[in-house]
Amino acid sequence: MPVKIGLLLPRSTDYPAMGFDMLDGIRAGFVHLGIQDVQVVTDNIGFGEDIDVNYAKAEKMLLQDDVQLLIAYSNVNNAEPLYQLAASVQRPFIFLDAGMQLPVNAINDYCYHISFQGAHACYLSGLQLAAQSKNVLLATSFYDGGYRGPWSYHVSIAASGSAVCGNYISSHKVAEFTIHQYLSLLQQGQADSVAACFSTYLAELFFQALKQAGTNAVPLPFYCSPYMAEEQMLAKCAFPGGIFHAYVPWASSLSNEQQEAFTHGMRQRNKTANLFQLFGWEAAILSDQLLVHGNTSLKGWTFQSPRGAVTIHPQTHHTYAPLYYGNIIEGQNGHCSFRVIDKHAVQEADHTYYRAHEAELMVAGWKNNYFCI
Repeated sequence: MPVKIGLLLPRSTDYPAMGFDMLDGIRAGFVHLGIQDVQVVTDNIGFGEDIDVNYAKAEKMLLQDDVQLLIAYSNVNNAEPLYQLAASVQRPFIFLDAGMQLPVNAINDYCYHISFQGAHACYLSGLQLAAQSKNVLLATSFYDGGYRGPWSYHVSIAASGSAVCGNYISSHKVAEFTIHQYLSLLQQGQADSVAACFSTYLAELFFQALKQAGTNAVPLPFYCSPYMAEEQMLAKCAFPGGIFHAYVPWASSLSNEQQEAFTHGMRQRNKTANLFQLFGWEAAILSDQLLVHGNTSLKGWTFQSPRGAVTIHPQTHHTYAPLYYGNIIEGQNGHCSFRVIDKHAVQEADHTYYRAHEAELMVAGWKNNYFCI
């Protein structure tokens, strides 16, 4: 009989194919691994903010569908209420996590997170920014302000001896979106650079507003959050001019053996490889390891991915992997594109040092899984 795997899929207005992409990535990953005896059972958890719904659907998959492994797209704060369920049934859970929140609860022996290290990428952008600037204008969307990106900037900027001299927060409503406050802060002349934290349609609106405002809106270098440089979104944005730096977890231009296999697997499904399919691809690799060798085999385990060598930290149960530094540039037809410049190796010490700040964190903000709006 085939092994049953449960998959709790997200809903996203801005990325309507997100759940389908994750499922495609998992299936392509299993094909690449030569695994045929797997049945994937799916259900939808919407934006992921309702803990009772998440728990009920996970419980149904375990008790009625008898899945041997559960995979869910979930930030860590929504995942932690499911830890007790995993322990009670003694079946492993894999959480696919953009990495824009930080954990509160202790780890669970049955639960592991594939993290794309979003907050850590913001932290690195803050370090790079602070090395060049003493006064920083922090620009963030109302949505992204509810996650740990802006906080990560603050930690690295403050640790480097620099300071935030102004805060611009955009509306999340399209009709009310304006950069007037941002332009006013620029005109005060105190800032040396801009730390920018936007994603989804709000990043599109920010790029569009910068473009419309002209060169006066982009005189300073921008140090962007990783999902402000997400390639599907960038392809829809007109390049506004200026200089934009970012660290990202993955880019379509990376060249390695796993990347070739991944992109080929997506082409076989008439798809262009993207970040959400990569979540599924890595979930297939972890699923194979779990089902063959058991959940304890993941502690400290390193595997090869299109984004490089990925390690599951034995004390945090979150993955860490290289991050890629580059620039948002003008691409085809005047739209934005991302150019990788350098690979940043993330060591265990980097992973634990950054996460040590979580004790100082007051958990607040949106409950939605990131990208799910």
